[in-house]
Amino acid sequence: MNNLANKLVENYEKMSAKICLIQNERQVTYKDLYNMVSNFKDYLEHVGIRKGQKVLVLVPMSTQLYVTLLAVWSLGATPCFMDGGFIKSGMYKNDFDNINAVVGTSKYIMYSNVNANLRKLKIKINVSRIERFDNNHNELEITEVENDFPAILTYTSGTTGKPKIAARTHEFLGYQGEILAKTLNYEDNDIEISTIPIFTLSNINAGITTIIANGNFSNLGESNPKKIVNQIITENANRIMAAPGLLTVVTDYCIRKRIKLKSVKKIFSGGGAIFIDFVEKLKEVFPNAQIITLYGSTEAEPIAELNISKMSKEDLEKTKNGNGILAGNIVGVEDCRLIKTGIKEIGDISKDEFKNLQTEIGEIVVTGKNVLKGYVNGVGDKENKFSVDGKKYHRTGDLGVFDEQGRLWLRGRIKEPYFNIEAALHARFNIGKTAVFKHNEKIILVLENNKINEEEIRNTINFEKIDEIKYLSKIPVDKRHSTKVDYKELKRILNVE
Repeated sequence: MNNLANKLVENYEKMSAKICLIQNERQVTYKDLYNMVSNFKDYLEHVGIRKGQKVLVLVPMSTQLYVTLLAVWSLGATPCFMDGGFIKSGMYKNDFDNINAVVGTSKYIMYSNVNANLRKLKIKINVSRIERFDNNHNELEITEVENDFPAILTYTSGTTGKPKIAARTHEFLGYQGEILAKTLNYEDNDIEISTIPIFTLSNINAGITTIIANGNFSNLGESNPKKIVNQIITENANRIMAAPGLLTVVTDYCIRKRIKLKSVKKIFSGGGAIFIDFVEKLKEVFPNAQIITLYGSTEAEPIAELNISKMSKEDLEKTKNGNGILAGNIVGVEDCRLIKTGIKEIGDISKDEFKNLQTEIGEIVVTGKNVLKGYVNGVGDKENKFSVDGKKYHRTGDLGVFDEQGRLWLRGRIKEPYFNIEAALHARFNIGKTAVFKHNEKIILVLENNKINEEEIRNTINFEKIDEIKYLSKIPVDKRHSTKVDYKELKRILNVE
């Protein structure tokens, strides 16, 4: 049987008393999780959810989220998610014409009513119902599914056009989990505090204890750092898996309060740029931790990894001289290449044609078992996928370059390829948030920190001509990770749209 919910059954049988999840000091063992999933699965079946149906899950990261996910899987149904940070606005962008039920919090169920297709659904379940179930043991029966059965559908934000739907099968997620387990290098007694749902799912499958961070999952940058620091100390967490936005909040707080979190041995982060000055702050707060960055996307996770703690002096000099952000060694994907930018659609090509597209600095494209081969109904395939003698490649939209060791360096998005400027500044100064973009053929640098001499800034990035330097009290970032610059909003604020 290929249903991923079987991993819960295996872990329940092997380690029923082990703590699986900790949230708000509540400890949930694998036995507790098994029973909650079994009871909720029975309820979902009772209200009419069946194999093959699609359930829109509007639940923030929590114990309830994983109970819902595993219960829906157990039924042979498909949970559907929306990119974090745009649930409210995304209700207007998507049709949701194939959704059979909604499971969510009171707030998100209310938001769903703005969509005509969701409003008329008969099955809407408040996730708080999970807490009403007692933990009486019922055997969890898992519905068998096929290898290509969709395990998760993710509705994208549609920031680059019409929203796409990414479908990941049970087989795909199973293989991705195996890769992540190697990359994350688990040990039996690990206790990880996490803000990233897909990695917490990997933890559950691997039998690792996860503390769900007491963060603001609508905007991680607005989280209360004191609460998260207390979780780390109280639960003696030895690992952190979090987006840079949350880590920034925590490190800034700890530096102000002169707190050092010595129990943490490993920090994993991704989902946005991680610059050298921020790494130095992490080292100050977490003196015993290895700092590992993961580069990837919804369509391909992971692509590259780097233990930043082991960056050499030569790597630092390359960063200062405009090479970009070091993403590290390629992991997981079968092949990673760089192709010429500016090509709208590639289609089906031969190996020779593919070779002619390749370049030293270019768009990062990948293929492999952990790389999504297409989107639902083909929406977005022409722009984001192509085939080389029948083998599907995914276009990341990121610009990169390989060094002589075969490691990948990132230059930013194709539309904003200026990580080399930002990384060089962050490697020399404790500069705070930065952004760089081109407008009317002029390169504009935006800073939050106005205390550094402009001449010093220009001398630091003498490999690139900066036309204007502007200052803002706060550079807008994405709500999902509170890390990536929101360039659309930034240009609106600066009146340069």
